[in-house]
Amino acid sequence: MKIVDFFKKLFGKNDNKQLLDAPKTQYQDLVESIDDLELCKMFVEKTTRNMTPVIEKAVQPYLQYQQVRNSVYEFPMQTAITKEDTLELAQRFFASIDESLCEKFNNIINANNPNIVLEMEKDNGKGASTTNPNEMPVTVYIPIRDDIRQLYELVHECTHTFDIDNGDTPTRMVLGEVAPQCMERLLDDFLLEMSDEDMQRYSFDRSTIEKDIKDRRIATFLSRFNNAQNLYRRGGDKTKDSRYMLAQIYSAHFNKFDKKQKKNKLVSFIECVKNDEFDKANSCFELSIDKKAKLNGLYRDTYVGDTISEVKDLILPKNQGESKTQPKELDRDDIDLYLEL
Repeated sequence: MKIVDFFKKLFGKNDNKQLLDAPKTQYQDLVESIDDLELCKMFVEKTTRNMTPVIEKAVQPYLQYQQVRNSVYEFPMQTAITKEDTLELAQRFFASIDESLCEKFNNIINANNPNIVLEMEKDNGKGASTTNPNEMPVTVYIPIRDDIRQLYELVHECTHTFDIDNGDTPTRMVLGEVAPQCMERLLDDFLLEMSDEDMQRYSFDRSTIEKDIKDRRIATFLSRFNNAQNLYRRGGDKTKDSRYMLAQIYSAHFNKFDKKQKKNKLVSFIECVKNDEFDKANSCFELSIDKKAKLNGLYRDTYVGDTISEVKDLILPKNQGESKTQPKELDRDDIDLYLEL
C-alpha cells in the first residue's frame, strides 16, 4: 500500500492534509510503521489466543452490558459520589500530580479559562466528551451519574484539554488518547492510597473502590479491544480506533513504571504532545515506533504483551496464577468466531 493511500485510510482525506503534503516527515515514517508492525493484528490475535475458559467466563458480565448498551467503556461502578465531591476529589488528585496541571484544572472548573467550557448535567444517555480544539471554545461535557464513573470521566476529559494550546496537532491526532487513559491509571493509585479518614469522609468503602477500579480497567481494555477489532476488520473509524488502541498499549507500558516516574513521565509527555514533538513524547515512555521494533519482536513480545498480561492479572485471582488449561492456538476461523461475541 502506498503511504499516501495509508494516510487517507487512517486519517481520512481531509482530516490531516498537512501530513499528506509532507511525505518526508517523521509522521510518514510513524504511520507507515504502525501499518508495517500490524499492531491491530497482534492485539486481536494475541488477546484471542489468551482467552482461557476462566477468562471468558470472567468477562461475560462486561460483554452482556455491551450488548445492551452498545458500549462496555461505561460499565457501571458501585461507589456513589456527589457532584461536589467529584470536583473536590479531582482537584486534590491533580494537585498530587503537578501544580501547573492543577492550575489548569482549577481554571476550568472555576470558569476562568474562556477557551474551555465545562458542562456537567444529569445523565441523559449522552457520553462524556471533549470537542475538537481547532474550534474554540472547547466544551468538556460530563454526565452526572452519581457514581465514581463521573470522577474518572472528569479527569479523563479535562486531561484532553491540557495539550490543546497549539490545536489538534498531528502528534495529538495519533497519541491524543494516551495521556487521558494514563491519567486514569494514576487516579487508580490515588484512590487506592486514600486514608481511612478520607474513605470515611467521602463515604467510600475500600473493597468497593478496589472492585470499581478493577471493573474500570477491564472495561477499558475490552473497549480498546473492540477498537483493535475494527482496525483488524478494516471497518469503523480508523482515526478514532487507532488512537484508542495505542492508548491501551501505551498505558499498559506506562503502568510498569513506579509512581514518581509515572507522574513525571506523563507531565513531560503531555507537554511534548502539545508541542507536536512525537519522538520526544515516545521517549518519555521509553517507547519506539519504528520498523526495527518489528524485526526484533519488541512490539509483539513487550508492548502488546504488556496489555495482555495486565488484563490477565486483573481477571485471574492472585492465588490462582496461570490456569492449568492452556489457551489453544487459534486459526483464523476461531478468531473470527470470537470477534462475533
